[in-house]
Amino acid sequence: MDPTRISKEHAHCVRTLFGHQESTDLHDASFESQEAKLMPESCRSMKQALQRAVQKEVQRVMGRPSPRPEKAAMEALGIELYKRSKPEKQPYAHLIIDDKNIPSGTRKVNLTSWHHDKGQANLSNMTFSDGKLIVNQDGFYYLYANICFRHHETSGNLTKRGLQLMVYMIKTNLKIRRSDVLMKGGSTKYWSGNSEFHFYSVNVGGFFKLKSGEMIGIQVSNPLLLDSSQEATYFGAFKVRDLD
Repeated sequence: MDPTRISKEHAHCVRTLFGHQESTDLHDASFESQEAKLMPESCRSMKQALQRAVQKEVQRVMGRPSPRPEKAAMEALGIELYKRSKPEKQPYAHLIIDDKNIPSGTRKVNLTSWHHDKGQANLSNMTFSDGKLIVNQDGFYYLYANICFRHHETSGNLTKRGLQLMVYMIKTNLKIRRSDVLMKGGSTKYWSGNSEFHFYSVNVGGFFKLKSGEMIGIQVSNPLLLDSSQEATYFGAFKVRDLD
């Protein structure tokens, strides 16, 4: 028998399928279901094969093959696991002085006037509130501060006594209601009226173990002598690594 020739049974199936397709609009659902049951097994197999071939061709033309349910579920699971394992943004902060709200005083004045979103200031995964930097993640952090004091003769005469120009970085834990000085620096300066201009800079920095919720603040003496430019008076922090 010539293998390229279609058998009478297959020819009958083709006529049945196409005849069934043409008359679909004239049949109700129950009649169509009954007719499918009466269809020979070989014809039902041919119908299913044709349906798969047509679906595959439509998907190829449309260029959007529908994924199998198992594959789609695995892809969704992979995306969810990636989101969960994606590391959080590394915490860091750089705050610059707000020259419009500098307090007065001479000894250990809380310096709470800072910008966190202006000029060179920026903040990520840390919180700034009430003049203090709040830690959101446990870890080892590098903390730093640079505070500049300056005076010009046009600002008036200074006392002839020595000026204590000091900077303190303070860690506060509200849970145990305790504050500790982490770093301090400064000097006693004698700024007489014989000089037109005076300038002094204090820089401190170090690594510290910090817990979530702890706050970092700055205290200074004689804050009215601060240099209010953003490149002169600032402080900040950035996380170096997690706790052991």
